[in-house]
Amino acid sequence: MNKKEKIFRTFMTILFIGFIGIYISNKNGYNEYEKHKRGELTNKEIQKFEEDIKNKKDIDINDYIGNINEDYSNGISNMSVKFSNITSKYIKKGINDIFNIISKLMN
Repeated sequence: MNKKEKIFRTFMTILFIGFIGIYISNKNGYNEYEKHKRGELTNKEIQKFEEDIKNKKDIDINDYIGNINEDYSNGISNMSVKFSNITSKYIKKGINDIFNIISKLMN
């Protein structure tokens, strides 16, 4: 087996293991559990709001809502954004060079 085949098999194995991990987490209900936890937090905040209304306290919306601007980035997403930016820079440069060559040929 040559080097390219080893790299390809390793890449495919990593993709397959990742797929299996996501599949298992989906079947075990990980996402549903996370949604349930968020819903419970919301129910607690609603109860707190209702209690504050009954007690005639000053009400501020920021006391009842969580962090609206959640950051979902992680190492993989940050790396893929950097890769995308680098790739787009070189593709843009290549396309501009091609159009410059074509415009020189047309003149």
